[in-house]
Amino acid sequence: MHSKQGPFIARHRPAPCGNDVCSCQDRACTGSNPAAAGFPSARNTLRRHMKNRRHLLKSLAGCLIASAVVSAQAQDGAFPVRPVRLVVSTSAGGMTDILARLYADKLSKTLKQPFVVENMPGASTMLASRYVARQAADGYTLLVAANTIATLPHVEKNAGYQMKDFVGIGELARSPSLLVVSGSSKMKTIPELVAAAKRNPGVVTYAYTGRGTTSHMTAELFARDAGVSFNGIAYKGISLAVPDVLAGRVDFLMGPSTSTEELTKSGKMRALAITSWSRSPAFPNVPTFRELGYPDATYNLFFGIFAPAAIPDAVRKTLADAMDLAKQDPTFTGRLRQLGMEVSNVRTPEQFDAFLRQEEEKSVSLLRK
Repeated sequence: MHSKQGPFIARHRPAPCGNDVCSCQDRACTGSNPAAAGFPSARNTLRRHMKNRRHLLKSLAGCLIASAVVSAQAQDGAFPVRPVRLVVSTSAGGMTDILARLYADKLSKTLKQPFVVENMPGASTMLASRYVARQAADGYTLLVAANTIATLPHVEKNAGYQMKDFVGIGELARSPSLLVVSGSSKMKTIPELVAAAKRNPGVVTYAYTGRGTTSHMTAELFARDAGVSFNGIAYKGISLAVPDVLAGRVDFLMGPSTSTEELTKSGKMRALAITSWSRSPAFPNVPTFRELGYPDATYNLFFGIFAPAAIPDAVRKTLADAMDLAKQDPTFTGRLRQLGMEVSNVRTPEQFDAFLRQEEEKSVSLLRK
């Protein structure tokens, strides 16, 4: 075709965005090239894929950064950065469990991470000890147990742990034991009890709840200190022993003050001595074994938090400091005293370790006889 300006030459019109594909997309690509018609859909799919990939990479980068921060915090000594487990060696509802939950609440508030109580009873409390001894020594799995943790390895051949597997974090509280007799007993004082045992060696009887338990250790330490011998009768629990003591079938019982307090105050039982270091406000008229001249009988039921032995010193100190802070709260310590507990002056992990060694040595010297 010709015009007055010369022949008509078809010129290529560039796409608005500078390429044919974009131009084709703008015109819906309804032309004669079917291959070109497929480009817009493929291009959109590619764009969506690239966008999703960028989001994924950003998410992964965020996770890596968070992980690096946690790792850096751990390396810098920050603790805890996640929940801490308190494995309790007894069933729910017992004194060990109650103390664990009271402290868990205080530690959670102080250290800004949950302290979760997990009950793991079994094998005379040894199941929990075996379990925690084999956990990572990072401070995130701790054991809550009574002082039988130190005596059981010397009594049970298959205890499955040794005290060297643990270090102490801190003492939760301690419960003094009372030496009680029936309210109708002829033995009204410790001197009278000792005199009866000297007149008839091995005849005076006492109830206890198992070899190596507090009820066993306190009675035998008292006997050794007094230079006498008693005849121990084993029971499966304090509650099973009490009726026989009340009836006079067994001469005396050494048990937690919380177990016999009501019977003592009602006059059905008579308390002759208490194992606390000083007279208890709950029993102001009951003398201590120490003031009566039997210091070795100052052997109390105590509860503590323990960690695998290789726990870092900084983590151990963080936990111990938080426990000590709880003991400085008058409301908190008042609650412990309402439960019949005493708060000791053991303040640091080092003091607790020294106390544990002393108690273990005292136990071993007796149990090896």
